Amino acid sequence: MKKTILFIFISVLAFARLAGQADFRVIKVNGTILIRDRNVSLETGTVFNEKEDLVFRTDDATAAVINAQKGRLVISSRSHDLANSRSNYLPSMYNISSRGGSLSKSSDLASRFSGRYVVLDREEIEIDNSAFPMDKDHFFFLRYRYKNEDINKKLEFRGDTLIIDKHSLFTVDGNPIPSADNTTIKLYYRKGSESVYISQFDLIFPDLQQLAKEVGIMLKEMKDKTTDNKINEVGGFVNEFYGKVEYESLKKWLAARFSLN
Repeated sequence: MKKTILFIFISVLAFARLAGQADFRVIKVNGTILIRDRNVSLETGTVFNEKEDLVFRTDDATAAVINAQKGRLVISSRSHDLANSRSNYLPSMYNISSRGGSLSKSSDLASRFSGRYVVLDREEIEIDNSAFPMDKDHFFFLRYRYKNEDINKKLEFRGDTLIIDKHSLFTVDGNPIPSADNTTIKLYYRKGSESVYISQFDLIFPDLQQLAKEVGIMLKEMKDKTTDNKINEVGGFVNEFYGKVEYESLKKWLAARFSLN
């Protein structure tokens, strides 16, 4: 009888201990991170317990993970002893905000088109026509490298709206190309016979199928959050793991892909 009671007591304690541990679902991984005991690599959709030991194969290996109660976190290794490294759970610190108004100065354009800039296949940008008229003699163009040659690509526009479209951008002599040689892009404004340099940045077109898979995991764990919270959290994730994304473009994509509005 005493043995039975002791067994039940130990079982209850073990259950309580396990119940107090949090399970996380992986959103995205950069580099290679293993669950030591299971010898399983973290990948999008993997579920693991916060008490499980993780092995970081590279110094810069990171992963975005999420738990309904604890929210979205980033795990990384703080140790160079990779064989014995353990996970560090770091709350994500990024949010996005909506920017209103049209772009009216070169400095506005240079600030926007800088660093890693994410376009979700197509983006429309309001430009101040009094500062940057757009017509057959005045227009914006991007310069990128393809097969070690510079390609100048005039950007589409409609009225005071500048358009960046992945499919029309990556065509050469009317034929589609997979992508540029690299993500480095230069933005220019053409006025008459003069080309004015604006800025250089990295143009990122994410794999939207993979991104939708990652965002779907987030939204499932955030089902009780407000729409604004969801958009900001998704934007924060994209900012951290892909590059900066504009609020309105993200909001439009989420509404179309997940009916989130």
